[in-house]
Order: sequence, then C-alpha cells, then structure tokens
Amino acid sequence: MTDVNLLVSLMDVNVFIPVVLYVLAILGAIVCLMQKDLLKMAVLTSITGFMLAAIYQVLLAPDVALTQAVVGAAIVPTLVALTILKTREEPVTSEEGEGDS
Repeated sequence: MTDVNLLVSLMDVNVFIPVVLYVLAILGAIVCLMQKDLLKMAVLTSITGFMLAAIYQVLLAPDVALTQAVVGAAIVPTLVALTILKTREEPVTSEEGEGDS
C-alpha cells in the first residue's frame, strides 16, 4: 500500500518538478565530472548552476535563484573557462624539441 502512496505523491506536480530538477542537477554534475577536456567541464558546470537556480525558484526562493543563475551559471563557468584558456601550454613541435638536446 505504501508503494501506491509513493507513486501518487510523485504524480503530484509540486513533488514531481523538484524531483526532476534534482535528477537533472545530479546528472549535470556527473557529466561534468566525467569530462576529460577542462574547457568542456567549465562550460558544463553551467548546467548544474541553471538546475540549482530552477530548484531555488520552485522552492520559492527567487532572490537565491537569481543569484545562483548569475553567479553559478554564468560568472563562475566563464571565469574558469578563461583561466583554463589563459593557462594552457602551447604544444611543442618537433622542431622546437630537437634544439633543446
């Protein structure tokens, strides 16, 4: 009987939407962690940031949602991506490598 009650409670829109957003935020974080390219990882962090902003909005915290959308989904991924681009080393060509030995 409790399985039926759980299913009925998940069918409620007020419960279903946050659960979907939780799952999408967790999946976004997992996809971000699985990336080998740091630049892709920096861009994918915005997915988790947007999902968290949507969760805060659904939970009736619009001020926190707006801050999360601006900081967590826009500014932080941009700064991380710029940092990665600035600190990448240029590949050494075979001509440059021969002169060192």
